Amino acid sequence: MTRSLSAGEADQLRFFHHRNRLLTAIREHSLCEPEEQSRLFIFQQCCAVLKDVVGCDSVWAGGIDRERHHYVPFASFPPVTSIDAIIQKSITETINARFGLDPVAFTAPVSLSPGEPGSIRDISAGNSLVWPVGYQGRFYGFVTLHQQGGLVLNQQKKECIGHIIDDIALAIFALDTAQKLKIERDFNKEIVDTIQALMVTISPCGTILSFNRRAEQVSGYSEREIQGKYWVDVLISPDRRLECQQVFSDTLKGTQPSINFQAPLLTRAGTVRAINWHGSIRHNIEQGTVGLVMLGIDETESLAADQQLNMLTARWEKIFIAIQDPALVVSNDSTIIEANPATCAAAKKRREEVIGKKVCDILHLGHGEGTQCPLEQFIGCRRTQITETELHGLHGTYMLTVSPLVEENGDINATLLLARNLTEEEVVRAEAIRAAQLAAIGELASGVAHEINNPINGIINYAQLILDDPGDPETTDNLYNIISEGKRIAGIVSNLLAFARHREEALALSRIETIIANSLHLVAHLLKKDGIVCAVNIADPLPPLMCNEQQLQQVVLNLISNARYALNMRYPQPCPEKRLIIGGEVNAQGGRQFLRLSFTDYGIGIAPGIQERIFDPFFSTKPKGEGTGLGLSISHGLVRDHGGFIRVRSKVGEWTQFQIDLPVHPDGETT
Repeated sequence: MTRSLSAGEADQLRFFHHRNRLLTAIREHSLCEPEEQSRLFIFQQCCAVLKDVVGCDSVWAGGIDRERHHYVPFASFPPVTSIDAIIQKSITETINARFGLDPVAFTAPVSLSPGEPGSIRDISAGNSLVWPVGYQGRFYGFVTLHQQGGLVLNQQKKECIGHIIDDIALAIFALDTAQKLKIERDFNKEIVDTIQALMVTISPCGTILSFNRRAEQVSGYSEREIQGKYWVDVLISPDRRLECQQVFSDTLKGTQPSINFQAPLLTRAGTVRAINWHGSIRHNIEQGTVGLVMLGIDETESLAADQQLNMLTARWEKIFIAIQDPALVVSNDSTIIEANPATCAAAKKRREEVIGKKVCDILHLGHGEGTQCPLEQFIGCRRTQITETELHGLHGTYMLTVSPLVEENGDINATLLLARNLTEEEVVRAEAIRAAQLAAIGELASGVAHEINNPINGIINYAQLILDDPGDPETTDNLYNIISEGKRIAGIVSNLLAFARHREEALALSRIETIIANSLHLVAHLLKKDGIVCAVNIADPLPPLMCNEQQLQQVVLNLISNARYALNMRYPQPCPEKRLIIGGEVNAQGGRQFLRLSFTDYGIGIAPGIQERIFDPFFSTKPKGEGTGLGLSISHGLVRDHGGFIRVRSKVGEWTQFQIDLPVHPDGETT
């Protein structure tokens, strides 16, 4: 027959159940990620369990802020009311008055009653029971059990509360210890991982215990993959494993205190890295074993660099000789210590007439008394200098690059001068501009031919009328018509010849309205034939430009040609939407006045991915055979040569706008 439990036994079983519930919650919480664990969770569970154990009105947990001298709530069950907050404040003031701001002496529970500030009674009576939470001299806070009508506890409840408080104190101590260990472990691991050397710890039996991040990067293996594997199988290439294993065994036996050797490492990817290893003994006092800590320096790049340096040093003379531009090495006192054959050829001197001479004497043919050579300020300078200058000694205009030769210790004992002849580049550039100009003339040819054909037919018709009836009263009018049509032909031909004529790149004061009008006159028939509506919106009057009219006309014609292509692609037939708008206005930038031209067409647009490339040489969006890819590149260069800028904006399938900003001549600026 089963004996029924006494009231005391039933309470004890109930207390055991609640305590076990608390310990289970704490244990499950300890399995969470470290950053998810907290004291507040433990205190909250404690409050909930004590509320069930004691059956009081409420349970609070909190601490004392040492700096601000006030109560810091941790948890409560049930949630705190405004009256609870007042009671908590009173309790905190009492604890402060009794134990101070560092209540390490608060080791036993106290019972407090309202209306008696600072009074401390035996724990068997009172409205609030305040129980300290601490472990091994550490104070974590306190738990308050509150009962409005007075709190009376028997011995069993006191013991259960004491056990629960001890449980959470130990759990908080364990949590703090675990977090401190994690911080220390993470800090140590961070130090190990930031070391720019392979760091490997090896057990006494030769298996790998740990592998830092650098070792993972070099070998290609992760730490998890190689833990427990024999170290020579991972770190040493097969042909050196026996040798390195013997060194490892001798070290552990005490034959030698450390390992220092270089060996190839076969990576996971199959490449070989040259590693310089240093190993030192690692003692485990508790287990009485001896292992090894291995530090490896990857010298693959260093060895390769040394080999490459030797190779480059051996080839330096050949490379220096093969440079097609004049190149000189000059000491800090401006003495030429090396010069390539291109320098001697440009200077029209023998090598012995160049080496040992002052750089100014060779490049500038000397300088006057009391004046400094402009190159001397660059010699020995720590920054590379690039300048365009005329070098009389080399008989031409050059782009001169002056670069310091920095030694390993940071000293500069010599300077390299590299001179690129710009004369030939100017010739090539002029030929490219001329080629683009001729291409534009070819495009204009059919339109101009048609424009000439109409007045010629008119001249023929008027002449035939005169021959048929010389006495006709209208003969005089017909002769005037012949003269008029002839002048019209002469104007068209003159305009075309003016554009086609090869001129020197001289600048003159010009008006942009005239340049645009002449350009439109050349393409008027082409625009009319394509059904393109061209509107010109230019502010009147615009200030003059100091420019090369022929070059700017070439830019305008190229932009009109591109607009025609885009409009014809979108609208194969004439329509009102087939529009090209040319605008002009004055724009102020950086204290200067610029004349801004805009060419807006409502054609197919330009994709965003290629807008940055359209000014590149030989880049074209037109089908093969329909464009050279030089038009916009040359236009960009011509605008830049005039001190201006050219930009493009576009929306695919809707419009494209080219903007050109050209500096206004000072005489034409307005204030």
